[in-house]
This record gives sequence, C-alpha cells and structure tokens, in this order.
Amino acid sequence: MYSLALVDDETYILEMLRDVFPWAEMGFTVVACCASANQMLDYLRKQTVDVILTDIVLGGETGLDLSEAARKLHPNIVIVILSAHSEFEYARTAMRLNVFDYLLKPITHESVTNCFTAIKDKLDIVHNLSKNHASTKEDTNYRVNLIKSYIDKHVGEAISLESMADLVAMNPAYFSRFFKRHEGMQFSDYLVRRRMEKAIELLEDPRNKIFEICTKVGYYGKQSFYKQFRKYTGRTPAQYRDEVLQIREADNNE
Repeated sequence: MYSLALVDDETYILEMLRDVFPWAEMGFTVVACCASANQMLDYLRKQTVDVILTDIVLGGETGLDLSEAARKLHPNIVIVILSAHSEFEYARTAMRLNVFDYLLKPITHESVTNCFTAIKDKLDIVHNLSKNHASTKEDTNYRVNLIKSYIDKHVGEAISLESMADLVAMNPAYFSRFFKRHEGMQFSDYLVRRRMEKAIELLEDPRNKIFEICTKVGYYGKQSFYKQFRKYTGRTPAQYRDEVLQIREADNNE
C-alpha cells in the first residue's frame, strides 16, 4: 500500500474524499487528512507520504503553494491538484511544478480511478527500481522496458520525455540519448508510433467513433491527430477505416 494525504479546507469535502473512494482497492492508505497547507507541511516535516491530493484553494494559500513547498521537503512526492477552476494559468503553473495530474470538480469515480491507477503504476516502477535494480549494466535496459510497458498501458494520457525520464530516475538528456541508442529512434517518434498503432487497432472496430479514438490515444485536438495519422499511414482515419471494412466485407463474400 502507498501512503496518501488529503488536503482541503472544507471538512465535508475532506471527509468525502476520505470515505467515498475505494483507496485500498486502488493500492493506497489514507494516512493524513489536513485542513490547511501549513498543517500538511507540519506533517511532512516529521514524515513523508507517497501522494498528496490537494484542493487548489486552501484559505489564504493554494494547493500550488503547498506543492512547491512539499517538493522542497520531499522531492519525490506525487502531487494531484483538485480544483473547480479550469483557467489555463492554473494548469500551466501546475505543469511547471511537475504536478502529476489536475482533476476538475466535480470529480468522478472514473477520473480518480484512472489517475490513481497511473500513479500506482509509477510508484511500482520506482519501487522495483530501488529494490531490485541498483547500478547494474542491465538496469538501463530494464528501465526502458518499463517505460515501453507504461506507455502501452497509458497511451491515452499526457506523456512526455521529461515525465518518463523522471519515472525511471534518469536525466532527460541522458534518457533521450539512451532511448535512441537502445530503440534506434527518438523517444517522441516511438511514442507517436505506439499511439498510431493503437489508433489503427481501435479503427478496426466500427463501434469506436473517430473523435473518441482521438482522445484514447492521447490527442486532445482533432487536427493534430489527423495530421499524425495521415503522416503515419498516408490516409485519413476515415479512409483507413473504409479500406479495412471493404477488405473485411470482400473476405466475407468469398
């Protein structure tokens, strides 16, 4: 079980966060419920936690202030921001502080489950690295294989070279060079390839709508998805699907 601290200045929300979601089923134990940033920081001065889920508004401070201060005390803490605010400035600041995710209220069981499943995968990787793989020659291969496995499981989520390098405790520049040497391609090209392969798999099922496939493979703009797909296959998603269905129909008629 990984340790989780909840932070919100409204008691009923704090209790809801603690009691409504099946934390144990997701692999987490709630070890602290704090009503302010200062209370959380006092806790962190004595001991650490694996994950903090904090509201963006905490009285006179913000969850972003807490995130910055918490990382100074314990750099490896995973931070998730909870907010009713959708302004880009908040999200941009959260990304600068290397916040793991930014959940908008009202949060749902699905959004929390998806977020904390990804966090558990991240923490499992870090735990396995520290437990089983010290500074051995095989360690670098092991890390890249972990990254590839992580991408396959979370291909629809926000993934960057920096976040993956951080996941396996590598310097981004070193990770970039090593990945290219190991795989024969840039990390960004590998990520696009895996996303396109997943998109092709989803397109073969006509029940999957193209605009839904777009987000399922990590694109939140239709144009960027179409551009990458056409570059990868030479066809638009619709053209590719039509060809697949025509081939399937011809095979059935034989």
